[in-house]
Amino acid sequence: MAATATITVSGDIINIAGGSSKIGPLTLSSAAANGQKQVLVLASGTNTITVPALPATSGCVIELDPTSTIVVTLKGVAGDTGIALGKTTKQVLNWDPTAPPASFVLSSASIQTGFNTYITFF
Repeated sequence: MAATATITVSGDIINIAGGSSKIGPLTLSSAAANGQKQVLVLASGTNTITVPALPATSGCVIELDPTSTIVVTLKGVAGDTGIALGKTTKQVLNWDPTAPPASFVLSSASIQTGFNTYITFF
């Protein structure tokens, strides 16, 4: 039996002009989820994350260590400018399972000794 995944994101932004704003719920699902989890200690600079080929993936959840003090940047390849994720964030990446990326890069401002980064593929 194939693994399945359902990821739901919802929230409220409160105390803004005009009241509040709702987010979602946004639901991502996969009938053939991968389920692999990678636990990494990021090195300084480029850390190439290989996306598992089998079973196919629909995306991943990146969880930076909640106590980290080091900025991590998400990149398609090492030479990209990328997007600074921050130090302690959680990020959901979603892609077409028929054309997943072979890899992506997490670039760390310095070595993250004592800080674990978790990547769970779905």
